[in-house]
Amino acid sequence: MSVFTGGSAYSMANSIADGYIITSELTFKKFQDSDLRTFLSESDRLLREIRGNQVATDDVQGAQTRQRRLQRVTQAITIANAVRSRRR
Repeated sequence: MSVFTGGSAYSMANSIADGYIITSELTFKKFQDSDLRTFLSESDRLLREIRGNQVATDDVQGAQTRQRRLQRVTQAITIANAVRSRRR
């Protein structure tokens, strides 16, 4: 059974970006170190994809949505790194 909500690390990161999963340290409590590494690599890949999708300069709603997605994924990466560093 996968520890990732949604089945895979990428789909979990995507759900976090969309706001369906709220992350905290408890989210990553049952993750092993290998699971955290997988999640971090897939989250980095998603960040690159989000940054690669540019919105039009006059699309305020699209820019806000993009920034929210970036912020959620960046926050999840920060929390996952904090959990990983506390285990060492």
